[in-house]
Amino acid sequence: MILGLVGTLGAGKGTVVQYLTSKGFAHYSASGYLKETLLARGIAPNRDSYSALAGDIRSANEAGLAKILYERCLVDGAQNAVLESLHDVGEAVFIKEIGGVLLGVDSDMEVRYERAVLRGSEKDHVTFEEFKTHMQREEEGVGPHNIRKALVLADHMIMNNGTIDELHNAVDQWLAKLQ
Repeated sequence: MILGLVGTLGAGKGTVVQYLTSKGFAHYSASGYLKETLLARGIAPNRDSYSALAGDIRSANEAGLAKILYERCLVDGAQNAVLESLHDVGEAVFIKEIGGVLLGVDSDMEVRYERAVLRGSEKDHVTFEEFKTHMQREEEGVGPHNIRKALVLADHMIMNNGTIDELHNAVDQWLAKLQ
């Protein structure tokens, strides 16, 4: 099964990925690919450089990062894979076109900011105001580069405002329905 993971910033996509990998899913990360590419080009990885590179990739091909991750999945021969994190309508459509399934993850903005700060990656050293600016640009952007529009295409949506156990339970319930 190819599972495309789309979700808002800090909603818990990484936690979903960790859980799915514990269940045998191979993981293909858009952020991982972007970081690898930025470092190879000598560019500091931060939210702005990630966004710029991702925008270039998505502008060159509507399937964007989803296609790149899927091609890596094919090379590896992965039977069950999670491709994360899709931020674009074209990427979501691509997953559906190849017979994949889209899982959406969201949570309240304040919860997401707290999680992002605790995560502490190079993308997350921002104030709440900066977070809101990034959120508006990436989640509610103009045209197909819009997480919210991609979320609408999800086959299933999880609101993740609770505990990790509650999130795991929601994933388990959804996976049981798929099988």
